[in-house]
Amino acid sequence: MFRDQDTLYDPRNLFIWFLLAFQGGALNSGGYLSVHRFVSHVTGFATLAGVDGARQHAGEMFGMLLVPVFFVFGAMLSAWSIERQRIREKSPRYSFVFSIIIINLLFIAIYGSTGYFGEFGEPFNFGRDYFLLFLLSFTCGLQNAVISSASGAVIRTTHLTGLTTDFGIGLVRIWTTRKKLHKPEVFATWCRLGIFISFFLGSLIGAVAYFQLQFLGFFLPVFISLFVAIRLRVIQKM
Repeated sequence: MFRDQDTLYDPRNLFIWFLLAFQGGALNSGGYLSVHRFVSHVTGFATLAGVDGARQHAGEMFGMLLVPVFFVFGAMLSAWSIERQRIREKSPRYSFVFSIIIINLLFIAIYGSTGYFGEFGEPFNFGRDYFLLFLLSFTCGLQNAVISSASGAVIRTTHLTGLTTDFGIGLVRIWTTRKKLHKPEVFATWCRLGIFISFFLGSLIGAVAYFQLQFLGFFLPVFISLFVAIRLRVIQKM
């Protein structure tokens, strides 16, 4: 549905990529402000685990190592619903994946507002904050994998390292290739820049929402996920 170059950067699909990058930024700012961690940054968790190990904090080390495991679980569930369906020549189950994302975020917003996860932004707690980290990382794994699968591993929406690398490579390709080859690469590079800006705006606007609403700010990505789920359903039927 999205993997052909002609459709991957179709304006209707670009809107989905940008919107989900916005949501990725909002989820990361929400995780950072609530539990002081970037929830889709697997590299960061490996680093924190190493630091905790060096300090001989075994519990914290294993806790940080578990966070990426939940990201992987989310990615696997997405792949089971998207890639496995495609291999079996069936329709990808985008709605199923986004339903789980919505349920996770609703749980965080509602239960967080009742004090289940403690006070918003309090110092990191060994128990309940790990559960929140696991849930947010699992959700990011779901979102990143569903769009990665849909786009043929071209689009990422929950972290920017690979995207920024591709942006740099794209700039060099534009400078060094013949002019007739510029157009597709220029367009792809602008799209990467758009995803980067969308992520930043999601972080900014999401942070404003969390400062004002605290855990209820997670309703912002809930509404975005609901809209995208409906939009993908419509595109599938076209």
